[in-house]
Amino acid sequence: MHVRGLKISDIPILRQMAEASGFPYPDPLKLEAIRVVADDEDRPIMAAGAERLIQAYLWCGDFQRPHAKVFAMRLLQDEMIAVLKAKGYDSIEAFIPPTLAKRFARRLVKTFGWKPNWPSWERRF
Repeated sequence: MHVRGLKISDIPILRQMAEASGFPYPDPLKLEAIRVVADDEDRPIMAAGAERLIQAYLWCGDFQRPHAKVFAMRLLQDEMIAVLKAKGYDSIEAFIPPTLAKRFARRLVKTFGWKPNWPSWERRF
């Protein structure tokens, strides 16, 4: 076994692996980095890829009226989406602390059209 970069001939095999897993994998050519473990005949047997994610942060001051706060958030969201689309992104992630998620997650879904995603794990290096 050895690790190498992606070859175009690997893509059909990786797509078969993705289909067999049942998970919605992205196009390997659109990933930021991808490495393949190949067997002794140089056939892919495993691969890892990384895509660039945009993580949202929100700084929020005090508001006298809750509706003003929601309006400001909508303005920010609409503008951020436009900026990120222009840069070629098609999604944004928000990692919300569990203490805030119980209250805030419903608002994100109902008011702003976000949807829950998978839990996240981190590895700093």
